[in-house]
Amino acid sequence: MMIKVPFKTMLVLLFLTTATQVICANIAQDNRATLLLQDHLGDGYSKIGSRVYYRGKEIANANAGSFQFLGEGYAKDTWKVYFRGVAVADASPSTFQSLGDGYASDAWKVYFYGRSVSSATVSSFKILGNGYSKDSWKVYYLGKEISGASAASFENLGRGYAKDNWSSYYRGEKNDRFAGPTTQPLGGQYAKDNWSVYYRNQKVEEASASTFEYVEDGYAKDAWNLFYRGVKVEGGSPNAFKLIGNGYAADPWAVYYQGIKVKGASASTFKALGGGYAKDSWTVFYRGQELKGAGANTFEYLDNGYARDAYSKFYRGEKLQ
Repeated sequence: MMIKVPFKTMLVLLFLTTATQVICANIAQDNRATLLLQDHLGDGYSKIGSRVYYRGKEIANANAGSFQFLGEGYAKDTWKVYFRGVAVADASPSTFQSLGDGYASDAWKVYFYGRSVSSATVSSFKILGNGYSKDSWKVYYLGKEISGASAASFENLGRGYAKDNWSSYYRGEKNDRFAGPTTQPLGGQYAKDNWSVYYRNQKVEEASASTFEYVEDGYAKDAWNLFYRGVKVEGGSPNAFKLIGNGYAADPWAVYYQGIKVKGASASTFKALGGGYAKDSWTVFYRGQELKGAGANTFEYLDNGYARDAYSKFYRGEKLQ
């Protein structure tokens, strides 16, 4: 059944449709013009005309004419200092500067992520890296004082480790078990001194410091044992050990995934495919476990968790129906 629409009604509808299209076109044109006029300053800061924005939100009362981005979230205009778009209380714009590693200063104070480091002395303050800093009297980690640390002898060793003449530190925490002057980071969050090996600041049992070395991908070894993230790999042979990739490793007798032996895997033909998948001549594995129903001869990893063989497709170790 057809419904008859009066001619005048059709004209009104046609007019409204045309007007709506014109308005939408004008809005789109205005938006394009706004984007073209937008001045991107860095790290989420931008300004359009007389207005300043941080990640799309206007910074109230910011002065666009004098506004400048300083780096690492900091910015300033003639009257105020900002960190990630928020005014930093009592900071002096005329002397304010970004120091790096999240730190900044003006003539009177030191700041970390926009907050005042109240006990720091500006004139002698310096950045050491990896969150560490110091002045002539005190040492800081991520803006907080490290109690008891010696500023005169304190140094950053890298990878979260640091030391002074008496103690060693990991991510700002003191550990008296370390022999401070001999501590050295090895990579992969391992470190050692003349007597012991540590992983994330915890002693690695049965590790020989004199022969210990970091391999890669969480694995490390000494002359007698193999380790994964600070834990001994039972039965692992350090002498013939090799990395395969994606958490997999092997010696001549076994294959390991994240430090755990992969049951049934053939070390001589084993290879990593990507995305947690691996195979040998007979079996396919996903994250160290046998992938049931997968044909090793034709199995291949695709991308983004997907894989297939000649008959089936898989997603993150699950067979798709």
